[in-house]
Amino acid sequence: TTMATVTAAAKVVLRRSLVVGRSSTPWAVDKASSVRCMSTGTRGARGHGWLKKYRAGLGGRHLQGRYPKDYVPQRLEWNQEVFDLQSSPQLAYLDLMVASDDADAEVVSQRIVMELATTALPLSCQNFMALLQDKDGHGYEGTTVHKLEQVTGVCLGDITGQGGHGGRCHFSVDPRGSFEHEAHLLSHAQPGMVTFMSAGRDQNDSRFLITTKEAPQLDGRFTAFGRVTDGMDSLQDIMTHVFTRRGRPSVDIRVTSCGLL
Repeated sequence: TTMATVTAAAKVVLRRSLVVGRSSTPWAVDKASSVRCMSTGTRGARGHGWLKKYRAGLGGRHLQGRYPKDYVPQRLEWNQEVFDLQSSPQLAYLDLMVASDDADAEVVSQRIVMELATTALPLSCQNFMALLQDKDGHGYEGTTVHKLEQVTGVCLGDITGQGGHGGRCHFSVDPRGSFEHEAHLLSHAQPGMVTFMSAGRDQNDSRFLITTKEAPQLDGRFTAFGRVTDGMDSLQDIMTHVFTRRGRPSVDIRVTSCGLL
């Protein structure tokens, strides 16, 4: 009799919960209660005053996919302060050759000159310079541009020849093939920043990116260690005139020569 009573009571509770539309569990909150439950969301889930900021053009990444423009001048000042730490600038170069579909067209190499922040980011710069100077098939010479990202820039540096899916740091930096992140001192808030593309935490290898647009969304994710001082127009020309398919360039863009200046 007792079991039958309990079963009947359970059926009544279940039927009532289905009709009323609320759970019969003891931690459920009644709709008339002033306490909010998690299922209804919380006030300010997008940030307090998000609509006002959005209409004023001050929305965050979760609303507009970009940072407020007010932060850009300050980030550029920080970048300059990092490069000013060096007693003398350390310059490096890449010579890029863009193939042409026309067999009679003259192929001309385009030189990209970069300044490296060796004082503030010694490990990243050491890896980059070692890969530039390696002429035994373990460096950047002969590698190709594997992707052109319209929202960020030119991706290159896969010394393993896997089309951007591989890469390894120079063996003199770390024989395991990758090295840890350094401090994120430089911002990507300006075109021409040179930064290592990391596959994850402390997984920097040889692949790097040269930004052709403001890309502050990369701050804190990738480690920037240099900037382009000459040849930015050549990179912009490549981004504008080379056709791509899902980011892959339709013509061969190869590093014919590289080193330090």
